Amino acid sequence: MKNLINKQHRTLLLLFVLAVIGMTACKKDGSEAGKGAPTILRVRTISKSYIDSKLTTTITTYDANGKATSVTYPNTTPQVVAMDSTTTDGNLQNMYAIIGTNLASVTTVSFNGVSVYFNKALGSDSTILIGIPKTTPAGPTQSNTLSVTTLNGKVDYKFSILLPPPTVTDVSNYNFSNGSEITLTGIGLASVTDVQLGTSASKATISSKSDTQLTVKMPGSTSTSTTLLLIYSGGQVALKQVFVNLDQAYKFFTEDYGTDWSGNFWGSGEVSSATAKSGVKSLKLTYAKGNWSANGVANWNVGLPSNGGFTYLSFYIKGGSQDYTLYLTGDKRATPYGNGDQSTPITVKASVWNYYKLPLSSLGLWTTGSPSNTLGFWIKGPDAQDESFYIDDWVLIK
Repeated sequence: MKNLINKQHRTLLLLFVLAVIGMTACKKDGSEAGKGAPTILRVRTISKSYIDSKLTTTITTYDANGKATSVTYPNTTPQVVAMDSTTTDGNLQNMYAIIGTNLASVTTVSFNGVSVYFNKALGSDSTILIGIPKTTPAGPTQSNTLSVTTLNGKVDYKFSILLPPPTVTDVSNYNFSNGSEITLTGIGLASVTDVQLGTSASKATISSKSDTQLTVKMPGSTSTSTTLLLIYSGGQVALKQVFVNLDQAYKFFTEDYGTDWSGNFWGSGEVSSATAKSGVKSLKLTYAKGNWSANGVANWNVGLPSNGGFTYLSFYIKGGSQDYTLYLTGDKRATPYGNGDQSTPITVKASVWNYYKLPLSSLGLWTTGSPSNTLGFWIKGPDAQDESFYIDDWVLIK
């Protein structure tokens, strides 16, 4: 990362030098500067940063059975290229050229009353090259004024500093219900004024916010899942994360067993209030040392029919004392419920809540018939000691 940053700095410096060479054949010193009051004719960009969406990366992994899974990741690394475009607003941490007259004797440059650093050696009597620090006051509530002071006077110019769009890097929960809270983590979140559920008219209520965290209380909704639209003073940003509405999901276990479902344990299990991902309870599954046992849920009444129109099986699992592999099992899969089916391994990281959203099309829950009456997880071992896992928000999603 350090090398990348240094490379970007060198690229920007080269662009500055080229810009100066293009604007003047020889550098004027203070004695050759214009003696009149300074003027600003325009502000222009000298470069732009963009992300080439065509530069994707594909990573292929293989499970224990040699089954390949390929995931393509979008390019997120910006590239810097030269660009000359007149502008009346600027972004934090970007570089601009101030074009005018009588600028060689400049002493200070400020945005919204805050002085910023500049290098006189890269300027001329008609140009000042300037960067906008990330700490510069920004947004529509500021004076939106660029000021240049020279030995011969001062000039103000209308120039807005744009708030950066809010960016979300992590979420506290991918599931919600009416009245539950979700915390978004990222940058620029203090500027968010409204949070809308996708393209609907429903809005979440902002409970608290800072630049790095935004906590919202979710409303009731008829949507099975939704994205969030963050509205801020500079525009709006649609999050890539998809949030599942538990109120509209088919439940195996949330705060308790779903309708007609109950525990089905070779080892032991119980509804526990020791920890939970949502609410206050989860389903605790305990696997005895060396038993290769299967634990889960069963519905011997009506079961789970194959024609429910669901798309995903989703759940959270809190891991044990070390990383383990659990295997999904069900009575109507190609291999019946028990400790023989290894077709769907699930890697569970130790001591943290792990989130899974598996397409039903790949699980074969009704391969040998419908309805399905049991669903669970089994483990090879555990070898060292008894282990407990906690499952929460175990649902089907349309």
